[in-house]
Formats: sequence, C-alpha cells, structure tokens
Amino acid sequence: MNDIKYCFYIFVLLVGIFVGLIKIKTLNNSNKIFLLLLLSTIFAEVLGPIIAFYGVSNYIVYHIFTPIQFCLVFYAYYYDIKDKILLNLIPFFIVLGLVLSLWIQPLPAFNSYYMNIELLSFSILSIYFFKNLLEIQTHNELKDYPLFWISSGLIIFCISNIFILGTLNFVSDSDIKQNKILISILMNIRYFSNYIYYSSFIVAFLVKQNTISDQHGK
Repeated sequence: MNDIKYCFYIFVLLVGIFVGLIKIKTLNNSNKIFLLLLLSTIFAEVLGPIIAFYGVSNYIVYHIFTPIQFCLVFYAYYYDIKDKILLNLIPFFIVLGLVLSLWIQPLPAFNSYYMNIELLSFSILSIYFFKNLLEIQTHNELKDYPLFWISSGLIIFCISNIFILGTLNFVSDSDIKQNKILISILMNIRYFSNYIYYSSFIVAFLVKQNTISDQHGK
C-alpha cells in the first residue's frame, strides 16, 4: 500500500513539473523557483530509496536537501513580497544547517531539529504572506495570486509534519516498530500533506501570475 502512495506522490511531482515546464514562459519569477524546487524534490525523493536499497543511510540526502529547500522557498517568497529580510535569513539558515548536520545530528542521525525549525519557519512565512496579501489594495481575487495557493498548501504541510515529528519525539523507537496502527496513521498524514502541498504548485502554475510586489509597484 505504501508503494502505491509513494508512486502517486511521485506522480503528483511529475505532473507539477510537466505543467511548470509547459507554462514556464508565463510563470512569474517566484513560480520559476518553485519549479526548481519541484525538480530538486523529485531528485531527492527518488535518490533516497535507491540509496537505502543498497544498505546506505538515506538521511544524507535530506541533510543536503532540507537547506536547499529552505533557500529556494525563502528566495521564491522574496521575489513575490520583495522583503530583504527573507534574503538576509538565508545565509543564517545555511550555516545553521551545516552546524546541526556536522555536530548536533550528524549522519546517520535523522536531521529532525533542522526540519522542525524549517517547518516552523515556513509556517511563519506563510502567515506573513497572508498578512501582506490582505493589506494590499487590489481588485484581484485571492485565487489569482499563485503564492496564495502554495502558501495554503505549505501551511497544511507544515502543521501535519510538525505533528508527525512531535509524535515521533514522544514515542520510543521500539513502540513505533510494534505499533503498526500508529505507523499507518503517521504515514497517511505524511502522504496526504504531500499530495495537498505539491498539488498546490500545479494550481499556482495555472492561475494568473500576480504578485504582491506588482501591486506595490502600481
């Protein structure tokens, strides 16, 4: 069953990439970065199981991917909002990722600390975008802003995965392995949040390419 869910997850990513490449000439700069994020994501999600198949810890993939993901997401939001604070935070979180991966949770440990920080940061970033979107004066509808869709999917993704990581922190490894129902519930939440988040990219690529910075420029 998990194989089917994983294949559908990859399918959603492929559809997003296909739609993004088809519409690339009309995408705003923010969405072009999100298209790059999709390409990075599918590379990591395919490479991880391949590495694990050969008996090597696939956590190294996520130690590398999560800082890349952070940079791309914050850079994409910067292009939409044009707030330099977002750019200034990127070097800090790159250094933080290196410190955590080298000394706090090095391989083969799962980089849960950085992921929790990243998820919390993305949640705040989504709320910050919604705040900026509601403050601008425009005749455009919310649905005509691509980042509205991605932010909606992102905050669902973040809340779901914070719950998953929080649950794993309070349950011992032996209890997790023995409790198949708990594993099934957490996996279903994870895949469902992935479906919603990455499907939001497809919608964002198809709607009007309005940005908050465009409205400030008028």
